Amino acid sequence: MKKEIMLIILVFWAMFTQAQIKILFDATKAETASNADWIIDADEFNLDYDPDPVLGGNEANPQRFPTPDQSTVDSETSEDYWTGANSSWGIESVKAGFQVETLPYDAKITYGDATNPQDLSNYKVYIVTEPNIMFTDSEKTAILEFVKNGGGLFITADHNVSDRNGDGVDSVDVWNDLFKNNDLDYNPFGFLFDYENFTEDTTNTAPDSDDPVLDGPYGKPDDLEFYGGTSMTLYPDVNKNVVGIFYRMGADPYNKWAAMVARSTYGLGRVVAMGDSSPADDGTGDTGDHLYDGWDEDADGDHRILIMNATIWLAGGDTTGVALYNESVKFRVYVRDNRFYMTATDIKVNSIGIYNTLGQKVLKFNSANLTAGMPLTLPKGVYIAVATADNGQRYQTKFLVR
Repeated sequence: MKKEIMLIILVFWAMFTQAQIKILFDATKAETASNADWIIDADEFNLDYDPDPVLGGNEANPQRFPTPDQSTVDSETSEDYWTGANSSWGIESVKAGFQVETLPYDAKITYGDATNPQDLSNYKVYIVTEPNIMFTDSEKTAILEFVKNGGGLFITADHNVSDRNGDGVDSVDVWNDLFKNNDLDYNPFGFLFDYENFTEDTTNTAPDSDDPVLDGPYGKPDDLEFYGGTSMTLYPDVNKNVVGIFYRMGADPYNKWAAMVARSTYGLGRVVAMGDSSPADDGTGDTGDHLYDGWDEDADGDHRILIMNATIWLAGGDTTGVALYNESVKFRVYVRDNRFYMTATDIKVNSIGIYNTLGQKVLKFNSANLTAGMPLTLPKGVYIAVATADNGQRYQTKFLVR
């Protein structure tokens, strides 16, 4: 009985913490300058860049909270519910159970500032897509402290010489300056952006088939398309945890150059970096900009899979389960094409119970042989799988039905 009570408490706690996870999309670094519109929603279009953002123009000026309110988003909501070229990313994140916000152009980037309602300490994931204004020294420190203390950072650059606001620097300059010139660590994540400009369709992925971004809750992305992007050089001698995910065609994935997407860890936090803003562009937003649908149309929809796997990993989620009682065993579950799959090492699973957000058991599988997949018909949302092994131990993990 005590074990059952503990299980229910843990299920409720897991769902409570999931409900509190917030994602912050940055808009302080000229993300809407020129033909860029890397935001999730804007109600006003009155910004200009000279080169810093000022009122009086016609560029998107995103507000903190998207409208209509995200509480009204359901499984059938389309991305044009909000107005921004990254609205698909925002809508999909809400469907996955997260809360999303924008850091407006005149807000502050801080960490540990209790007077700032949008201090990074209030968020789990910080997304910065193609910044075109340099981070200040205090902002660099805030971002690195955020990651070091457990935050997730999604970094997106663009090709060399892509200065959109006319201040003489582009996103490659901005990111490399943060990596090289900060008060904490030189090259803290173990990669630097190359000064390149290329368009390429690649299927050259990392050799690790269990990578949480390449094989995550949304599936397996096989293809990646850049339209004017850059690559990264990896430095595992500086940060041993840096890993390439996608590489340019012809590049040896065992080498440490020409990575188009990479991930790393720093302190307690996680980082994902991508060398082009095109994959997250959903083709809608500011009608005065030339936008293209890279989210769904390019790479046969693999960009959505890649970016959402990365977002969930940055938020601390993956498909690796944890033991309830002082034991660590790799236990993985996922759903694809309405079928439930499970893999486990070092244990034999006798049964799996599926719990909803109320802690109610909605399904039970008695067979331990789930590698071929069992039919699963559940409403979209986040669930908890609890496996009972032949030794009596229980193991739990979250998974997503989409």
